Amino acid sequence: MNATVSKPMHENPLIEPETSVRLAHFSDLHFTQKKPGWRASDLFSKRVPAWINMRLFGRGYRFRHATKVLEALAAELPLRNLNHLVFSGDATALGFEAEVQGAARLLRVGETGLGGLAVPGNHDYFTNKSISGGAFERFFGPWQVGKRLDNQVYPFAQKVGHLWLIGVNSCTSNRWPWDASGEVGPDQLERLKQLLAQLGPGLRILVTHYPVLRANRRREPRIRALRDLDRMLEVAANGNIRLWLHGHRHDRFHHRPEEGSVPFPVVCAGSATQSGRWSYVEYTLTGTLLHGLRRVFDRTLGQFVDKEMFDINLSESKTPSLGEFVG
Repeated sequence: MNATVSKPMHENPLIEPETSVRLAHFSDLHFTQKKPGWRASDLFSKRVPAWINMRLFGRGYRFRHATKVLEALAAELPLRNLNHLVFSGDATALGFEAEVQGAARLLRVGETGLGGLAVPGNHDYFTNKSISGGAFERFFGPWQVGKRLDNQVYPFAQKVGHLWLIGVNSCTSNRWPWDASGEVGPDQLERLKQLLAQLGPGLRILVTHYPVLRANRRREPRIRALRDLDRMLEVAANGNIRLWLHGHRHDRFHHRPEEGSVPFPVVCAGSATQSGRWSYVEYTLTGTLLHGLRRVFDRTLGQFVDKEMFDINLSESKTPSLGEFVG
């Protein structure tokens, strides 16, 4: 695929260098409960093999402390001097409405006065019923307020200080139990292109559930990948995106553009609740400089503690042709 970028990515938006914004980014909660609301029709859906995976193959065990960890996360976020929250999806294990409601309740969505941005994960859109029921959009609605086109929920943009946060739904329901792939889709991509063209000055940050690359800088296998990633990269680069935040993978990592595998920095939050990996990331953005701090749950203390830091200069995005980044 030959893709070109119409807007040079080394152009800086109009940003005051001393301006700072603090964000918390978390993902992949996979909250569930004993009685999530099974119905007879669910016996012929992807929920059954997913439930078997939870009960017999260790997935449920890895998230057995999710409620306790979410309570600790919700308790500390209002105390961290944050301007905004970013949630990149997979609130649920099986996509039941009761799970979505429970996760939103534990996170105190809309209750603390702290604004947020939320996009669904593939588990939240597990079945056609999950999508048509609109549970994610209803219970995470306070974190989906923003500028949008044609009264469509996705994409949407929020202005936070000198930042534009742009939420994109990268998830679909899939027929086969082993298929965990996603897609933005041509209609949403066109709206994203138009939305990015309408936004004013500011540092543009894209938020999806699906990643660009794995921690090893390789693409996701087909059954876990964003099917229209190449087109998404093209629209994002042409729209002057400077940072892509995502989840889906449960290990935290980031990639820089100078590594030659991405046209702009990419950060995966990892899972906030999986035992042994439970963490979230705080970002302090001063002008185009990002300072990241990973906070990890300490089970003994019952709270999150500082773990590691990293820094990224978002003005150093690689100026492409995108040909080297897309397949």
